[in-house]
Amino acid sequence: LDLMSSTFGRDADYDGLDETNEPVNETVNKIDEEEDSGGTFSIESLPPPQKEPMFGTKFWSNPISEALLKEWESATSPCLPSDSSLLSLPPLNPFVPTKFDLKPCPLDVTHHPLLHCSLKILDTGKKATVTKFNSSKKQILLLYEDRDEKWHEVDLVLASAIDITPDFEGTLDKNSIKFKIVAVPKEEGSTLDCSDNGDFSIDIGLSFPPIPPPLPESRLPQLVVDTQALRLWHLQDRTFKRPIAELRLKVICSHANKTPLHKACADLFVTLCQDAVTEISYLASVCELGSSISSTDQGFSLRVHGFDHKLLDLASEVLKVFFSFHNQQDPNKLPDTIKPGRFDACLEVLMRRYANAGMQASSLCTDVRLRCIRPTIWSSHSKADAFKFIDESSFMETITSILSEVSIEAFYHGNVDHSDALTAKELVLNALTASGSCDIPKENYPLQHVLKAPLVTDDHIVVTPTKDSKEANTAVEVYFQIGKDDLSHRVLIDLLSEIMYEPLFDELRTKEQFGYHVSCGARWTFGVIGISFKVVTSCKSADEVSERLDRFLHEFRDKLATMEEEKFMENLVGLVKNKLQMYNSLEEECNSLWSEINEGRYDWEAYRNEADHLRSITKERVMTAFDDWLSPKCEQGNAKERRRLVVHVIGTSEGPASDGRPIIESDKLGKEIDQRVKAFHEAAGHATWGKIL
Repeated sequence: LDLMSSTFGRDADYDGLDETNEPVNETVNKIDEEEDSGGTFSIESLPPPQKEPMFGTKFWSNPISEALLKEWESATSPCLPSDSSLLSLPPLNPFVPTKFDLKPCPLDVTHHPLLHCSLKILDTGKKATVTKFNSSKKQILLLYEDRDEKWHEVDLVLASAIDITPDFEGTLDKNSIKFKIVAVPKEEGSTLDCSDNGDFSIDIGLSFPPIPPPLPESRLPQLVVDTQALRLWHLQDRTFKRPIAELRLKVICSHANKTPLHKACADLFVTLCQDAVTEISYLASVCELGSSISSTDQGFSLRVHGFDHKLLDLASEVLKVFFSFHNQQDPNKLPDTIKPGRFDACLEVLMRRYANAGMQASSLCTDVRLRCIRPTIWSSHSKADAFKFIDESSFMETITSILSEVSIEAFYHGNVDHSDALTAKELVLNALTASGSCDIPKENYPLQHVLKAPLVTDDHIVVTPTKDSKEANTAVEVYFQIGKDDLSHRVLIDLLSEIMYEPLFDELRTKEQFGYHVSCGARWTFGVIGISFKVVTSCKSADEVSERLDRFLHEFRDKLATMEEEKFMENLVGLVKNKLQMYNSLEEECNSLWSEINEGRYDWEAYRNEADHLRSITKERVMTAFDDWLSPKCEQGNAKERRRLVVHVIGTSEGPASDGRPIIESDKLGKEIDQRVKAFHEAAGHATWGKIL
């Protein structure tokens, strides 16, 4: 049946033919089978056509031959196309996982059913939490409410956690101490409140929450490999119990950030690698596997995540592309992994990214502040300027020098056991060996110096216009530098930010409408801590914002001095609870642990340690810290010396927000901002905090 007039002509071509008035469903035109089989359509040899009643379309109908029906029926049987056919099935996806079983965790001799339970000593009424278990001595360590710790011998052996229920009673130290369990942990490693049904206590948010005991060594990342070429950390997941894993790699290159050209080539190298693995990444993404590559101030960062069964297969493909740029037969030629024409395309993408960097006032303000205190950060303008005469040959020469000396620090986390970690070790070491790169001694790692802000009474203000001539907003960031990272200083900065955030937002944003973005928060910059205040406004001038922030700090000093103890504890307890929040996913936990490796602190339980240290913080210590770091005036009322940096990025609003905007030609703006950043470096005498990490 064919109702398409375009196949056999137009409907008007058949206007002279006689038509049959018989019903459509009952009329079958007898077309000569021989004529039909020849594929020739002749109007003269056909009977009168039928007419479709709705639209008046003329048509002929004829029974389908048995031979054609058999041919169609045989085509319904599944079969592969012939070798000569251009039609084929897609290739088998190599990243389809087939194993989803959870790897058994190694036997933990430090585990006991009483671990993390809250006990009440019946003889004394004291409450305690079981923090550790010594399997060789059959002893548990109790942490009492007064922070006193004491080992006790367990009298009976409990087979499993099934035996542990609230109100369970037992004895310690050969029946000399009787205890009752008042709370059991809902999650492994958590600690519950010590109160029981007999205690008429109500948590109103003012009591200090219980601190979980330190995790045993077996529950923390373990160093599997520790060589000059590779340091590999491993941790098997015991919490989320899903067949997924994360592999993080920090590729350290001694010359990755040597000059703006080296950094720009590293950025282009990342773009080329991402482009080269596009097809592989698509196949992996269909199977819930993903990968990413980025450049850092020390080299590069690689991440592979997803189902653990095929994760190392994807990592192998990514590393092949990554190291294909080194040890080339022709050092001036791009590797075969890069398709023809992709160099120019990726270069264009990168140059557009440089041109669009810092278009918003807020992002440019943060970028200028970081460049002022981090002299090793190169601006987008300087990197784009270094690429004016770049070509494939000069790029390969630079990237070869970057990859000539490489060391790797890695973290393998998730549903992976020790044998999987050893497999990952072989994978990374084989990739390093095949590349021909030399490893780097740790003392030759690229240093990440942080500039020491001058200790002065007058502010050093860096003023720049916005890059976008249509950006109406003005951004102001006031940064106070505290000093080298220290646990006590870190928690004091966090607590000050917690206490100041709400009144700062309430006064400047809600009541006075200074801007739509008002915030303050702690800053951690390669081992140097500080606190930053930021306001983005379209109705106030930058000078007004700076003066108002100084006035807020002066007024807040009196509010802090008169703050009731209940209000202070409310902020303190709220901060502790935030730090003790459990991770919601494996990715979130891996991000936290990887940041410790990436930053070189290796404090696996930093949040827990900070929460525990907050127990000793008093309002008097907070006031002393505020006076030392933030207060604009000393006790005598004179201006106080502070390590303070102020950045103004002024927009083009028609109101006061554009007051003081420097007039700089757009093509000279990037160079002018770089000069103003260098002026701050000179004012600081290029003094740094020294080697911290």
